[in-house]
Amino acid sequence: MKKKILLVDDSVTQLASLKVSLLKSGFDVVTAKDGIEGIFAAYQMLPDLIIADIVMPEINGYQFCRLLKNDEITKEIPIILLTHLNEKLDRFWGLRAGADAFLTKDRDITQLLEIIEKFLTNLKNITDEDRKQIHEERKLLTSSCIQAKIKHILDQSLIESTIINEFRNLSEYVLNTVVLNKELLLLLTSILDYNVAGIFFNDRDDKKEKTVVLSMYNINLEENMINEIKKDFFSAMFPEDFPVNKDLYAYEIFEKVNSESSSVNKISGFQSRTIIPIVYADKVLGGICLYHVEPDKFQSSRIVNIVLEELKILMRIRWLYSETKYLTITDGLTGLYNRRYFQQALDREFARAKRYNTDLSLAMFDIDHFKKLNDTYGHQFGDKVLAEIAKIIKASLRRTDYVTRYGGEEFVVILPETSLERTAIPIERLRKHIEQEDFRYGETPVRVTVSIGIANITPSVVSEKDLLKRADMALYTAKDNGRNRIEFYFEN
Repeated sequence: MKKKILLVDDSVTQLASLKVSLLKSGFDVVTAKDGIEGIFAAYQMLPDLIIADIVMPEINGYQFCRLLKNDEITKEIPIILLTHLNEKLDRFWGLRAGADAFLTKDRDITQLLEIIEKFLTNLKNITDEDRKQIHEERKLLTSSCIQAKIKHILDQSLIESTIINEFRNLSEYVLNTVVLNKELLLLLTSILDYNVAGIFFNDRDDKKEKTVVLSMYNINLEENMINEIKKDFFSAMFPEDFPVNKDLYAYEIFEKVNSESSSVNKISGFQSRTIIPIVYADKVLGGICLYHVEPDKFQSSRIVNIVLEELKILMRIRWLYSETKYLTITDGLTGLYNRRYFQQALDREFARAKRYNTDLSLAMFDIDHFKKLNDTYGHQFGDKVLAEIAKIIKASLRRTDYVTRYGGEEFVVILPETSLERTAIPIERLRKHIEQEDFRYGETPVRVTVSIGIANITPSVVSEKDLLKRADMALYTAKDNGRNRIEFYFEN
């Protein structure tokens, strides 16, 4: 069995060069482009050995090494630190951080391979089953173990080190957004001078309400002014989506301190204003807004830059957790919600509809003659059709609707606060869209259609299972009546 090696380096060239050399030597190689990705990769794959650069952004090699060596699960993994530096102090820091070896990058690759072989020869074999078991355990322990309680190294002042450490300590709250927002705003209050500060953590699940949490200090704001701040913030964060989906955006007030000191009744009343989206790999991870009635409060400074850099790290860690959680509730092929999450969402929406006496409809889709399509053109083409239809359904409906791959070629859509009559028009439009879609197998056009059954909540529907059963019965009626059509479940 090939030994697994994790390479961590912010240099694309260095990563590629080392990866080629190690692959030629018969190792299984995974790469990460910075320390944060390296930490998560280490917990996910549990490599036999790690090779990491020292000079990296956000989390350097010393800090990366210290985090893994302080964890019971990863502390036995050999770590080799590589650097262009060749000072005794650098070697000292590397070894104090727990590194098993320290090499300069100008050394010949053969020396690195010799050291790797030396470590791996004495290493206890880790089976794939061990990795799977430990990875499952790790998912439960990560929130308490990935805590960046590390000192800023050598070239930073005491205050900067303290701020950085305080931010890193917040990582233990990444699974509890309420506590995380509270602790983060308390920290910002002790660091920055503001009248209003807002923090927003985005979530991979776009169904979740986007909420900016506000802290107000020495300012009195009416509700309409707070709504203006929310609008100002989210318009800057999501300029295309916010005007269309305003109902999905909200604010919460964490605290008001000395709120009677001064008042502002329009955004222009704040002479200092900054809104900064935290973006990574084209994804909005979150953002921060700061307002003050006095000018020049948030001009670029070392402290502000540290806050932004640390926020970026914290939000990346929070996003990775969010993404991991999202993967557990979505279907890998289509990106839609999976059956497990569908059941949770249906339970929740059904209970809400019953409690508030609101409408709720369910639409069940089935691709017509899908088995024949698979047999004729192959499963790869069948997967392509599934993915494309999923994309069409999701793009055609509201963000408040839950689109699910129910199983095989079946899809189910939950439409909250939607009557049977209001469901008919968009679903019929969707059916026609799929019928007219230009599916092709090479140059050969392939006609794809769907049958759809729709049911809605009524006083006689006593459980979500009843609603699902009715939609299923309507679907089978659509099939029996010739397919490529919609049928509704009507009570006798």
